[in-house]
Formats: sequence, C-alpha cells, structure tokens
Amino acid sequence: MTQIYNWKNAVRDDELNNVIEILKNEGLAILPTETVYGIAASAYSDTACKKIFEAKGRAQDNPLIVHVSSKEMIYNIVEKPNEIEEKLIDCFMPGPFTLILRKKKCICDTVTCFRRNCWY
Repeated sequence: MTQIYNWKNAVRDDELNNVIEILKNEGLAILPTETVYGIAASAYSDTACKKIFEAKGRAQDNPLIVHVSSKEMIYNIVEKPNEIEEKLIDCFMPGPFTLILRKKKCICDTVTCFRRNCWY
C-alpha cells in the first residue's frame, strides 16, 4: 500500500506513527533530505536494507548511510568515536554531516556491505 503524507507545514502524529510502524516491520519509506529524496529502512534489519538495494538496483558493494537523530543515538550504534571524531560531531551536529565510524553489532551487516565501518 502506498501512502503519501504532506508534512511541509506540519507533521501529524498519527501519520508519523504509521511510518514508524512501516519501518519497524521491515518496510521502506521515501523521505526528503537536504537535497534529494531518500529511501529509508531500519538499519537494524538485513531484510529491510536488502529491499533498498533491490528497489534502487544499488551495487552490493555500495554501503548505505545511517541517519541519526541525536548524538546519543551515535553512541548506541557505533563503537566509541575517537577524540577528533568527537570534535567533529560536536562542531557539525546537528546538520548535514557524514562520518565513517565503526558500527556495533546492532547495525545489520547489509548496511555496510559486510564491512565494519559505517557512514553516519
């Protein structure tokens, strides 16, 4: 089932909760980013992340980016950032900023194409 929500002026809780349930149930969502629309899936699910590769025809050696909502979330999904990474996080987050960090086991291997490092 395809559902389109217009969140330009406001995000409705019921609509947001529906998207959250789709992602929790290994579904996909299309979300706006700073520059383009991206396909979202749970980074905790190999099944869901494989759907991104399939939907986009994405090369199996081209890792995905994991978007985070807070600095605290970073610490839940990656091994401890080093001092320089910490400074970069403090300086540029929140914002459109990418780091390559070593993932914890909770992030599925499909995200990183079975590598230990992960993009955030």
